[in-house]
Amino acid sequence: MNKWTFPTQIYAGPDSLNRLTEFNNESILIICDPFLKDSPSLTYVIGLMDSKNKVTIYTDVVPDPPITHVVKGIEFMEGIKPSVIIAIGGGSCIDMSKGIAYFGRKLKHMDIKSFIAVPTTSGTGSEVTSFAVLTDSETQIKYPLVDDAVLPDEALLTPLFVKTSPPSVTAFSGMDVLVHALEAYVATAANNFTDALAQQAIELVFEYLPKCHKPTATEHDRMSMHEASCLAGLSFNKAGVGIVHAMAHQLGGQFHVPHGLANSMLLPYVIGFNCSHNPAVAKKYAHLSAKLGFAGHNASEVDKLAALIEAIVTLQHTLDCPMNLTAFGVDKAVSETKLDLMADRALEDMCYRFNPYPANHDDLIGLYKKVL
Repeated sequence: MNKWTFPTQIYAGPDSLNRLTEFNNESILIICDPFLKDSPSLTYVIGLMDSKNKVTIYTDVVPDPPITHVVKGIEFMEGIKPSVIIAIGGGSCIDMSKGIAYFGRKLKHMDIKSFIAVPTTSGTGSEVTSFAVLTDSETQIKYPLVDDAVLPDEALLTPLFVKTSPPSVTAFSGMDVLVHALEAYVATAANNFTDALAQQAIELVFEYLPKCHKPTATEHDRMSMHEASCLAGLSFNKAGVGIVHAMAHQLGGQFHVPHGLANSMLLPYVIGFNCSHNPAVAKKYAHLSAKLGFAGHNASEVDKLAALIEAIVTLQHTLDCPMNLTAFGVDKAVSETKLDLMADRALEDMCYRFNPYPANHDDLIGLYKKVL
């Protein structure tokens, strides 16, 4: 039996931030990426609320949020006892805020009426997913926090913050959207509902991500990618992802490769691997390739799959994505010493179990070697 609910209320569009004007007499904690502090965009957001509420800013946010930073955030929050938490940032900021809000409610019994996510990148879909990834700084192991209780109560999709995203951030986060959708499309828990969300996200990415990477990107282009990110998040939150993510988490943990870029490096090889081991996956991806116009409907399955992978690689080159760890700046001899460790940890990653083929340790080693 499939149960379908989307608990997070989604406000989308240039005027979505007007939702914040409805708060009155609240203690509001804004958790945001440090570079947003004193920015005109953040000043605008604060101006929507500060005349009728007490607004506090917290900016101790770092990439791959460590568990220790979540603890520090909770300690800070205890001093102001917010009734509303607003996370404004990328995936790391939103994930850290999820941990702060979750444990604040669960362990500290704080009366947080509303937890709102405002994504500033079109990538993670974290604003509508029921898990967060936190890092143990000592071991560099990433731990998932999985619970519907970490879902934001509301998500505000606004083009305000993504208008100024650097090209590399746009590229890597956008490839993250594509991987979310392509993995969800063949994940073990996929169904017709998640497929519909994933397909639309994939279509939007191929059309709008190259446009968003250019300085001529319009507000419509940016908003379309923002919506693609959210659609992909809704899809994989129910369907799962797969070994691209399980393996990418280790590249991020060991070599600090941006998550979307790590996903991008692995994607073409994992698609080929899964297709070669699962005929149903090959058939599904071939159908998608034809539907997107990458190959003719009468083309062979092999040609359709080749066309899909070629389209992905072409997109990566268009976005100036490094295609392997060496191109990113990691010494090959160093990365080789981590292969067994990364493969072992990828097998333990929560994303692994949704992959449509149960890849083993040697399979993962082989895939990692392709991106050294």
